[in-house]
Amino acid sequence: MEQQIYYDAAIYCRLSRDDDMQGESSSILTQKAMLSKYVQDQNWRIVDYYVNDGISGTTYERLDFKRMIRDIEEGKINLVITKDLSRLGRDYIQTGYYTEIYFSEKNIRCIALNDGIDTINSDNDIAPFKNILNEMYAKDIRRKVKSAYKIKAARGDYHGAYAPFGYKKHPEIKGKILIDDESDEIVRLIFNLTSQGYGASRIRTELIKRKVLTPSAYLNKLNPKYYAKEFMNAKPEKYYSWSMNAVQRILKNEIYIGNVTHYKEISVSYKSKRRATVKG
Repeated sequence: MEQQIYYDAAIYCRLSRDDDMQGESSSILTQKAMLSKYVQDQNWRIVDYYVNDGISGTTYERLDFKRMIRDIEEGKINLVITKDLSRLGRDYIQTGYYTEIYFSEKNIRCIALNDGIDTINSDNDIAPFKNILNEMYAKDIRRKVKSAYKIKAARGDYHGAYAPFGYKKHPEIKGKILIDDESDEIVRLIFNLTSQGYGASRIRTELIKRKVLTPSAYLNKLNPKYYAKEFMNAKPEKYYSWSMNAVQRILKNEIYIGNVTHYKEISVSYKSKRRATVKG
């Protein structure tokens, strides 16, 4: 028997790029529609929708999840409902903490609709096993992604977020880069100054003197969404504020002698964003 007959519900939806393979059935709109109908059929009140789109379930550093937790702390919510436990998260330890401890301590009812999990009932023994399977799925996806990247690396493909300074991404062939005529002139200038005996500090001074755009400023010029915060209301000199590190990175980058290097850094764990430098 339910202890409460009326609930203030938080509808929580999450989708990551890995989940795209599941198709429309996992889309944010589908999750919202399914959960809204269920809550309304029970005559409960929807307090708010908490949505993390494009965020992995292996991390709980999600803005809307944290907002939901704040609303729980403020007593605005007494029910959290998700499509399934994997929407809540794919870290079985953290997900188990929320479903088994935190929600219970805060008197929050939690429903994972498709999994048949409802913390108001006592027959939820399957929940820990589902959490483990959800994490195994995330780990398997990560393994497949790494394998695909290794194949691309062996082929010599470039798969950075944007092309190195002096290059541009091929408009048709994914993983290929071409020389960018405009920024290539700046790279050639830097190497020419080096051949004349200029050190990084002197090159930096010369670039600023000539009002040469920095790599980030050049990207911002091509597309204002790149480094938008950095150059929002920036003074003109900001666009030419070269640092010694920026000059040294270009001089040390093997891309300018035709080598594409990969795996200079690796993640310490598929659950963590922290990266370690590969030695050797």
